[in-house]
Amino acid sequence: MQFNALISSKRSAVGLGQMKRHLAKELKAAGFPLSARPVGHRFYPDERNDYWSKAERELGVILTADDVQNRLQDIKDGYDCPPLADLIDACGDRFARLYVEKTLWTAESKLPGIYAIADSPEEAVAKLWLALRTANSRQEPGAGEQAANR
Repeated sequence: MQFNALISSKRSAVGLGQMKRHLAKELKAAGFPLSARPVGHRFYPDERNDYWSKAERELGVILTADDVQNRLQDIKDGYDCPPLADLIDACGDRFARLYVEKTLWTAESKLPGIYAIADSPEEAVAKLWLALRTANSRQEPGAGEQAANR
C-alpha cells in the first residue's frame, strides 16, 4: 500500500500545472478544442473514475507513456489543462496581450473591455477565451463587454 501511495505522489501534478480543476472542467464544458496530448501533459481525471487515486483526481496527473497508450478513454473523459500556446491560439486574432503585475496575470482582448485576471498565465488566458466565447454568443450590440476576474 505504501508503494502505491509513493507512485501516486510522483504522478500527481501538485505544483506542476497552473490551472485549477474547476477551470479545466469549465473549458471542457464550453467546448475548448482538444488536441492530442503527449507524455508529460497535465490533466484531471474524471471524479467518478476509480482507476485514479483520490489525490490524482483532485490534483491532476502528469501523463505517462503507459497512460497515453492504455488510458485514452480516461484522458478523453477527464479535464484537459491546455498549454499556454494552445490557449492563446484559441483566442485567435482577438488576443491582444498577457502581462503580470506582482502576482496577478492579466490577459487582454483587442475588443474593448474584455479581459481576465488570474493567478497564472494559463488561467488568465483560459478565462479570456471563455469571456470571448460568451461575448460572441451575445446578439445585442455592445453587450459583449465584460471582465472575467478571479
